[in-house]
Amino acid sequence: MWLAAVVCPITAFADVCTVPSAPHATIQASVDDANCTEIVLASQAFRETVIVSRDLTLSGTSSSATIIEGQLVVEGDSTQVVIHDLKVDGSALSVAGCFDEALVAQGGAQISANDVVVINGGVDGCVLFGDGFESGDTSAWSATKP
Repeated sequence: MWLAAVVCPITAFADVCTVPSAPHATIQASVDDANCTEIVLASQAFRETVIVSRDLTLSGTSSSATIIEGQLVVEGDSTQVVIHDLKVDGSALSVAGCFDEALVAQGGAQISANDVVVINGGVDGCVLFGDGFESGDTSAWSATKP
């Protein structure tokens, strides 16, 4: 009696997530979804700070058309992130926050990049709220009650 076994390798397929989309309205939402191993961003400006602590690929359509207005932080001992075809702009007027660097790798994290433009902010132009409060437009604040 002969017994034969057929072994087929199982290939893991990366889940590609697009932003914005119904399940992923923001970049951070797709980063937080462990199923998203490749994140494709539309041609637009995204006003958010993104924190990545796992391996993934983040891509746009071009560094002139896909813009993260805020900070992109990659953290973790062995985290490897690939980014391409986008701009990270920490100097945009709509950016809320006080940070010098728009693209940051912390704790041993590694970033590989292609066609990426980074514009650092600077604490001199620090914007705390990003909603017009600093310029005297308090209309959004006046309409709310604590």
